[in-house]
Amino acid sequence: MSRVIRSLGVALCALATCLGAAQVDEARLRNADTEPQNWYSVHRAQASDHFSPLKSINQDNAADVGFAWQYDTHTTRGLEASPVVVDGVMYTSGTWGVVYAVDARTGKELWKFDPHVPGKWGRRPCCDVVNRGVAVWQGKVYVASTDARLLALDAATGKVLWQQDTLIDHARFQTSTGAPQIAGGKVIIGNGGAELGVRGYITAYDAQTGKFAWRFFTVPGDPAKPFEHPEMALASKTWDPNSRWDVGGGGTVWDAFAYDPDLNLLYVGVGNGSPHPRYARSPNGGDNLFLACIVAINPDTGRMAWYYQTAPGDSWDYTATAQMVLADLTIGGRARHVLMQAPKNGFYYVLDRATGELISAAPFAAVNWATKVDIKTGRPELAPQGDYSGGPKLIYPGEAGAHTWRAMSYDPGSHVAYIPVVEWPFVFAPGPVPAHYRAGASSTYEQVLDDDAVPAEQRGTAGVPIHYEDYLEAYDPIKQKVIWHRPESGGPDQGGGALATAGNVVIQGDAAGFLNIYAADTGISLAHINVGTGIMAAPISYAIGGEQYVAIMAGLGGSANWTFPKDSAAYRYGNAGRIVAFKLRGGRVPLPPKLSHDELVPEPPSVKSTPALIERGKTLFEEARCNWCHANAGPGIVPDLFAMPPEMHSLFKKIVLGGLLEQNGMASFADMLSEADVEAIQAYIVDGAHKRRAEQLEQGKP
Repeated sequence: MSRVIRSLGVALCALATCLGAAQVDEARLRNADTEPQNWYSVHRAQASDHFSPLKSINQDNAADVGFAWQYDTHTTRGLEASPVVVDGVMYTSGTWGVVYAVDARTGKELWKFDPHVPGKWGRRPCCDVVNRGVAVWQGKVYVASTDARLLALDAATGKVLWQQDTLIDHARFQTSTGAPQIAGGKVIIGNGGAELGVRGYITAYDAQTGKFAWRFFTVPGDPAKPFEHPEMALASKTWDPNSRWDVGGGGTVWDAFAYDPDLNLLYVGVGNGSPHPRYARSPNGGDNLFLACIVAINPDTGRMAWYYQTAPGDSWDYTATAQMVLADLTIGGRARHVLMQAPKNGFYYVLDRATGELISAAPFAAVNWATKVDIKTGRPELAPQGDYSGGPKLIYPGEAGAHTWRAMSYDPGSHVAYIPVVEWPFVFAPGPVPAHYRAGASSTYEQVLDDDAVPAEQRGTAGVPIHYEDYLEAYDPIKQKVIWHRPESGGPDQGGGALATAGNVVIQGDAAGFLNIYAADTGISLAHINVGTGIMAAPISYAIGGEQYVAIMAGLGGSANWTFPKDSAAYRYGNAGRIVAFKLRGGRVPLPPKLSHDELVPEPPSVKSTPALIERGKTLFEEARCNWCHANAGPGIVPDLFAMPPEMHSLFKKIVLGGLLEQNGMASFADMLSEADVEAIQAYIVDGAHKRRAEQLEQGKP
């Protein structure tokens, strides 16, 4: 049978090559398992399960996997996409929405497309100028650039065929970082930016022409204005009429979609609220639809079929934007067509994908914000520990979530899901100032504190011992049971996305710069390959000429990696972005040269300074979101300002207010900061530099 499938795949590949590049259509997607050599979408096929039927690489020979080829993206920022491979050509995206097309056998570049995003957009994303992938359909490659343009490119040449500006308000700090979704002849994209005071929506365009089709808002706007579509009238009943509409509401759709062509339903994962705490966002309560929801929409009309809310009245940044897997399960003796999601809130959900009925929900990680999910009502039973409106509480999961955008993999044969889990609690506390909107400033309005900053008797733990762990977990959604887990190390979000294959292996990269291969049934380590670049993205697998490959995008970044952990590859080797491919009997991965970290911080210049000015500068540094990128704790994806050379200090005002380095992504902050503000911030930075230099000298650094 395998020979028949391989022969059929080769024949279809040859036919597609004759017809033109990237001829993906509904028929090929439906029959993706008959062409296991291809990887048609970010999560391979319409099931969105990130699973490969290939098995030439398996538990018996995984130790023989080695280097096949690499492609240098010439970037040093986060790379989060899983590539698409069609008929021997790989298509993927990197920072800013740059698209690469390479020969999937050799890594040779076929074409590269740069959307030329203005550098001023570098300050808009909350979580780096990342991009999570492309969609490929009928000879076109679709990508969303950081500045929220949706572009259709010719798959053979990279030429722009059409583009659309998806933003409805350019004054708000909205961006696009997720992969587009094809559904019913439409291409759909959402936006990000809930932490910066925006209102979420998705937009659909005709996939061939780019003509606007419809827009679906995910939270209501000011009820004093007309509702854009009927679902907004429904949603508005779940919000306080006096909600903080000026802060946008949030609900951005910044990542996950899925599509069932048989039901003709598009599934949309909706994000968190803005501000984060419901007490600040909607003071009189309410579920605040459609925050933290999975919404099923008819892609022909843009009208909703059903919704399910995972965290009613979300106050913890518990987005429902994690990948949604479509599967067929037998539960209680009944065959069910289901949708599954393991979102940030720590519960693994199994829903009927035709109706939205909740079938099961059980914790897959430590949870203390709720005691359980009631199967009859579909609602979580909230625990007192989850309410931090009156004071600090240590809550599991933290804002990093138990699982977020990093792909999980689901094996439809064994019915086991492999989830990259983050088990890090946060201490949530009321914000120091009332909610208000200020362009470019954080609109979260809760405080997230170090767990040792609040006395234990004040924060509580609700019976969950304080612990910090990242791990890869094998989870059975039918039995609602953890099968095994493999600890990772380094800090929140240090394990990348997962790939399971029919060869009984699970493959995952990590921030330490290793590609790890485990036995899928036991979790036993089979291979530990040094790649030399930190990994967040999920691997894929494809085949050419009967040779199976595994490929992954390597580059650290995103929300948790502004500073490189000392055990990360980025700290040892830098952060040169690459696509790296592997195969059986391959070689050793070429490693970048090692970096030295023995340099003494330069003597900072003398600036006007007082303790009050330094403290004001520290406050402004946080209010203007400087600290979101510049953690100033050592090497990272952007400069450590405490280690700034003297010549940069002399240009500091021109950089911060004049946009001198805008093309590097450091845009002007003249709309937020005055000259006096910048002087205060520089005083804070110089003070930090003096303190670090003194520490280094005490340690005997030259």
